[in-house]
Amino acid sequence: MNRKPAIAIIIPGGIGTGKDNIGVPVLERIVRLLSADFDITVFQLFPTNKDYKADGFTIIDVNGANSLVKYLKFFFTFRNHHAQKKFQAVHGFWILPSGFLAVMAGKIFAIKSIVSVLGGDAIALPEIKYGQLQSKWYRKFVFWTLRQADEPNALTQYLVNNLARAGLHDVPISVIPWGIDTKQFAYRERNRKMPVQFLHIGNLHPVKGQETLLRAFKIISDKIEARLTLIGEGALKNQLDKLIGELSLDSKVTILKPVPYEQLAKYYEQSDVLLHTSLSEGQSEVVTEAMSSGLLVCGTKVGLMYDLPGCCVAVEVGDFESLAAEVISVAEDHTRFQKIVSMGVQWTAENDIHATVKQYRNLYVK
Repeated sequence: MNRKPAIAIIIPGGIGTGKDNIGVPVLERIVRLLSADFDITVFQLFPTNKDYKADGFTIIDVNGANSLVKYLKFFFTFRNHHAQKKFQAVHGFWILPSGFLAVMAGKIFAIKSIVSVLGGDAIALPEIKYGQLQSKWYRKFVFWTLRQADEPNALTQYLVNNLARAGLHDVPISVIPWGIDTKQFAYRERNRKMPVQFLHIGNLHPVKGQETLLRAFKIISDKIEARLTLIGEGALKNQLDKLIGELSLDSKVTILKPVPYEQLAKYYEQSDVLLHTSLSEGQSEVVTEAMSSGLLVCGTKVGLMYDLPGCCVAVEVGDFESLAAEVISVAEDHTRFQKIVSMGVQWTAENDIHATVKQYRNLYVK
């Protein structure tokens, strides 16, 4: 009987974690699809929920009283499983600590190391104390890890450019975006009617730039009939509620708590425009989901919106006035509106989750 090639994956968390085991849905889906061709063992550096059952792959919790204990435990655990399975590659998602551990394991056990850059590991936003590149020592570890990895890759060119601006110029980093299930987030043609339904999905966190979003929406809704549904929760809830009141948007904005991943599609179906005004993004899966569903995606030039200017309406971070003006202009131009939407739908069809899995598969067997 032929055994599947064995692959080790290291993640800080994201599978079988959080409320209702939601974790990072696309990451879990990618791992499950990879398990069709590989014997996948996931080493997770965060406790997995006790009621979670892995489907098609093995997941191992690596816990410890502190980071040093955790990382030592990881290497002993990895060694034991490698002795049984003979991993042919080790793949770390996020640079620190997973990518660093993948590179070290690759060197110690003489196997291929793959590191995926996913977001906060390639940005510095000191004004909100966000991003691993803020610290000089973290930045050294980040650069060393990517220089030593056999196959470094990133979700977007935006992240690659961030790393270059921070000083990493000598490493060829391939771009492998995370596609989504285009059947789950299926395109639906919309009959344009008023009010225009705007949607935003994201944690209520400073990095998501929701003040910019609300100020842009205020200008938009003063010009055209519009409603905004905001789905998310977090530390900024009270602050955003206050701003909604100050902007006299109480009758136009509804904030909902997060909904199960399986229910998100219906909110895209009920909407016309996605507003997403982050200060930084690795890619932004909500942008990908919205494009696939046929929404007009509007926001700031970060993540996928930086990479795909023809598939969205995007302005510089924080420029709510220009964003509002652009959104109003496109909303009044049916031909331009449909062209942008069509380009987004086409991109997501060509770069769906199966395309992502194929590119990772090729790295494993290369």
